[in-house]
Amino acid sequence: MSSDSTTASRAEWSDADFARVARRHWRVALVAYLVPISVATHWPRLGFEGGGTIDKFVHFIGFGVLAWLWMNAKPFGRAAIGWCIGAAWVYLDERTQALEILGRTFSFHDMLAGWVGVAVAGALYAIRRERSPAGTDARIDQDFAEDLAYASGAAWRAAALVTAAIIVLLGGIIVLKRWWSEGEVFVGTIVYALGYSGTVGIAISAVGMQMYGDAHGARHRRRPLVRVPRESLPFWRMGFMVGAAAVVLLGFEGLIRLVFGAEPPEELRVDYDGFVVMREGILLAAAALGIAAGTTIGTRAAIAANPTLASRR
Repeated sequence: MSSDSTTASRAEWSDADFARVARRHWRVALVAYLVPISVATHWPRLGFEGGGTIDKFVHFIGFGVLAWLWMNAKPFGRAAIGWCIGAAWVYLDERTQALEILGRTFSFHDMLAGWVGVAVAGALYAIRRERSPAGTDARIDQDFAEDLAYASGAAWRAAALVTAAIIVLLGGIIVLKRWWSEGEVFVGTIVYALGYSGTVGIAISAVGMQMYGDAHGARHRRRPLVRVPRESLPFWRMGFMVGAAAVVLLGFEGLIRLVFGAEPPEELRVDYDGFVVMREGILLAAAALGIAAGTTIGTRAAIAANPTLASRR
């Protein structure tokens, strides 16, 4: 089929068509991610020698991304079911690592780190989803723009290229910094660089996908999408962003204190150090959740003050 005929057919698509194709793309991405991460977590005697205690960070990022894919893949049409599967997968993945043939062990603290990632992914998904009240024109256009973007194979490829470029650039800087300061690079350093830069790349690509959906959604609708103008958002939302980020950071510190106590026992020192390294991932999560929460609460407040902002005028 030619590109012209494809474009013409997409012009005829309904909102449900875009949602169906977007969900199919998310499921392809889920399988493409699930297979290698499952192989990596079950690879016999896999370790990060010399790379520091980065395993908790890897579990946090790895399973957070997996939960995000499960929620957007919407098994049985429900993101909540995808989130539950993501949470259950952390347990099953860690439990099956205890198979004797793999030469690995079950770790409660690794599992906990994975669950923190799943919790962050779920909170971020829910906060972004509830930016506009259900049933309003703003919510309909919000969902449509997202489905349109993720129904586009070209947009997916562009997002993949952007993510890859950030991994090469930012990940390369992290690895070079380690090499410059210590004179050598370990496997763990590379894994950490991939996880950190990959997360940043995915976040930036998601913003790009949102911009793509807004632009092409308006073109498809042949009218501007219903959006609450930025100037209508209350200024105090900025303080809410900072407050929400602070709650995430303090909550994580409280979790560390709850699990390890004021002074971790020697037998838990490695796991404790792993959660200390994980703070760097939590900083990213706190920033993302803070921005999302501030934007959502500000949008909701603007709509509450002026309901016409969420309707087609």
